[in-house]
Amino acid sequence: MEFTINEQDGVIIRRFSGEVCIEEMIDSWNKLLATYTNLKDYKGILTSFLDAEIKYEDQNLNVMVDLLKGYLDQLKDLKIAVVMDTPMVTNTIIMSQKVKSLQIRPFSTVDAAMKWIRQ
Repeated sequence: MEFTINEQDGVIIRRFSGEVCIEEMIDSWNKLLATYTNLKDYKGILTSFLDAEIKYEDQNLNVMVDLLKGYLDQLKDLKIAVVMDTPMVTNTIIMSQKVKSLQIRPFSTVDAAMKWIRQ
């Protein structure tokens, strides 16, 4: 698994490739939050799994929800876009329902996600 974090036009972009497990997703969030200490300077966070295969189990959804809830103050004003082309997209929808104070949406293309974040 590999992931990169960079920014473009006020959007933090994470791209994953290879097999990705929950521990690596958590690690990437921790790295992002350590690197970008003032998230209010950004419009949103785009995470692309288009080149990745997610090793995901049902209980991992609750782990991600708990992680995001721990950072509500930092993330609440950001749009969080998740780009993927797998059936796992339903987990993004469920996550947005469990953490209603965050703006989380699934997308199938990076362009569509960037357009939404920039609105």
